[in-house]
Amino acid sequence: MLSYRNTQKEIEDSGVDTAIIPLGSTEQHSSHLPIGTDAMVIEKIAEKVAEHFNALLLPVLPVSTCYEHKGKKGSCWMRPSTYYQMLQDIVLCLRSQGFKKVFLLVGHGGIFIAGPATRELNAMYDDISVIKVDPTITPEMRDVLDNKDAEIHAGESETSMVLYLFEDLVKKDLMMHNDCQPDVPRDILNTVPIHRISPTGAWGKSSFASVEKGEKLFNLRVKAYIEYIENALKLIGDNHNAW
Repeated sequence: MLSYRNTQKEIEDSGVDTAIIPLGSTEQHSSHLPIGTDAMVIEKIAEKVAEHFNALLLPVLPVSTCYEHKGKKGSCWMRPSTYYQMLQDIVLCLRSQGFKKVFLLVGHGGIFIAGPATRELNAMYDDISVIKVDPTITPEMRDVLDNKDAEIHAGESETSMVLYLFEDLVKKDLMMHNDCQPDVPRDILNTVPIHRISPTGAWGKSSFASVEKGEKLFNLRVKAYIEYIENALKLIGDNHNAW
């Protein structure tokens, strides 16, 4: 695996043609998790994925489009149109250097604009393949969780992974009191910020979290990202782009 810790010459001499961009977010994660949770977790996942594919791992993009956390100090976002252009500019920069594949590893569920940005890049440029992978919950992950309701934000799943990766950053006393399971559909966040429906800023049950669950969930998430990319590459075949 290569990363931003390597020199330009090392990257050039390696002949690497695959780059990975972790997409994070900086936003409130209730009172028990750091605001950098999404960026920190996806960066760790991306390291494992980059090792598997022998790819160049670029630095995590820590700010995205988390309007749903508006009103909470420390949450940072940009307009979707800005993010769209920024993401495409980075990919096209890599394309100009000879990269043939770019994997976008999404670490925040609210980066919806990454989909259209990826779709347009693949439709317009035949010499590069862009694969976007979202943080979906697989049946295997669901089996690890005790909470069978929707785990969307700062709940059992996310808190467990931070406990496993960065245990010293979790406020364990507060973790036990931040459970909130709103009885509304997820897309209500297109209309109102999360604090309107959750007094704790969480959507899930952090009190169920544990280090052991976090290790299992982290490894399953790495597996899911790798399998998604491998299946996409099979569909692409020998072509640089399947469109």
